[in-house]
Amino acid sequence: MSRIDFVTGAPEKYMPLVEELATLPDRLATILNQLNNNEFRQSRDPEWSPARILNHMISYAKHNGEFINQMAWMTDPTRREWDEESEQNTQANSNQLLQDLRNELSNTIKLLSHTPDAQWGRPGSIGNYGRRSLRQQLRSHIEHLNDHIDQIEQIVTNN
Repeated sequence: MSRIDFVTGAPEKYMPLVEELATLPDRLATILNQLNNNEFRQSRDPEWSPARILNHMISYAKHNGEFINQMAWMTDPTRREWDEESEQNTQANSNQLLQDLRNELSNTIKLLSHTPDAQWGRPGSIGNYGRRSLRQQLRSHIEHLNDHIDQIEQIVTNN
């Protein structure tokens, strides 16, 4: 049985997932600190550069965060498509982009930190992926971002 923090009303059962999401920017910062500005922007064909990967992560966090918010409060929402290319910030440095990612994730973390356990089973739909619960969507969100952090780490290792 899940527990509720009776001071805040926040659920405790799903907090490990929320905490895992919250740690991702710190893990990424440690990796990005090993790159200079040229390495951050350099890509090896056909791979994305760390800058392009981080821009993708920001866009994904923004739109997936909006979808998670909808799942928490709406009845069976569907995640909308978006034009990721139009959101690319090609001029920003790694610190600016990392802060943008932190800002996007903080909105989701704040929401989920106060989402009652009963809402974690609420469904939403994603195009070809079908329906999933809020918990499943958060798990997928974390895994997607972790995969890209691993991708950047591999680039750093190969430099």
